[in-house]
Amino acid sequence: MRRRADARKAQPLPPGGVEDALPVAKQRVHSVGETRDSAPARRPASASSDHWKRLLRRPPREPVALEPGAFVAELNRRLQADSAFQGDTCFVVATDDAGNVVGTTWQGPEAMKPVIARIVKSVIGEYEAAQPFLFDR
Repeated sequence: MRRRADARKAQPLPPGGVEDALPVAKQRVHSVGETRDSAPARRPASASSDHWKRLLRRPPREPVALEPGAFVAELNRRLQADSAFQGDTCFVVATDDAGNVVGTTWQGPEAMKPVIARIVKSVIGEYEAAQPFLFDR
């Protein structure tokens, strides 16, 4: 591809002097509200950041109280949906010799302990059971 000979020539300067040239520096960001004592201006907030700020200001939801059987069912649902699920692992309701519920626990190989801990931690604050979770069985 050939260039035209006149394309390589320098372009003439526009009429006028350096004083008439436009600034080439980055323009300042428009600020929101007045600044006092020459404080740096802040950028206007976006709708997305406002949304997250409102969510973070809300008080946390109260945990939903569940019976031990329903709590175990929710934990088992999350366990079965987990990619590390093994068929011989499950959450169960722990009872004493008289048949009274003493808590919730899990059954399965020790290698599943980290997965069990992750699932139980994921429900803290969302659900609440009256009995403790017995991690070490």
